[in-house]
Amino acid sequence: MTSTLKPIVLMYHGTPTAPPITDYSLRASLFKHHLTYLKTNGWHLANVGKLMQFQNSPSKTIVLTFDDGYADNFENAFLPLIENGMKATWFITTDCISKYAQWMGSPSEQTKMLSADQIREMSDAGMEIGSHTCSHPDLSQLSFKQQLEELTRSKQLLEDLLQKPVTGFAYPFGRYNEDTLKAVRAAGYKWACSTRSGWFKKEDDPLLIRRVTVFSGDTSSILARKLSFAVNDVSLTKLATYYLQRLKTKLTNKQ
Repeated sequence: MTSTLKPIVLMYHGTPTAPPITDYSLRASLFKHHLTYLKTNGWHLANVGKLMQFQNSPSKTIVLTFDDGYADNFENAFLPLIENGMKATWFITTDCISKYAQWMGSPSEQTKMLSADQIREMSDAGMEIGSHTCSHPDLSQLSFKQQLEELTRSKQLLEDLLQKPVTGFAYPFGRYNEDTLKAVRAAGYKWACSTRSGWFKKEDDPLLIRRVTVFSGDTSSILARKLSFAVNDVSLTKLATYYLQRLKTKLTNKQ
């Protein structure tokens, strides 16, 4: 098994109290179990910016990130984190502040987004705020000029709102191309999170930070496996295949 001491970044989305309407949201009750697991097992929580600053990350360092900026994150993620003395990173889609996630279909309680006042309160409480563009497009389908507009305008809006620099970004849908990376740099971001799974490695490209996705059915035991393997699929079938392959490699090397 891979060491659980390596830094790892997790990707969350909504945290509703009702059953999630998407595979990418986690029910609030399960999120609280996640926090309990992390606290009980000695994980050190940081935000992405802090993780980038570490010369050597503290043992068992983890970053919780939240994409889009759903309103249910305030009561069901931000407040529990504060109660536990923990920090996290939020990526905000600025055109949707105080509105609804237009890419999620019809407006509903689970597609309602954070308000400007809530985002400001979260930032003042020590949560890290990054950009997730203005309108949540597939950046890889836009021209360089259009991408740069999305990136610079959202960054400026958040900096005006928070009265502090915004240096981090996350790619909507995890999609990007070479122009996207150039636009991220040109807009002045220092780092960006992708949706590629794997361990955090400071020596890798800071604009392609790896994250492990949290899905709606992820219990604490599934979370534990994800922290051990840093992959999205930790089903028993997948793990059995993994160990079988390791055994075959070991036997081959002995021959």
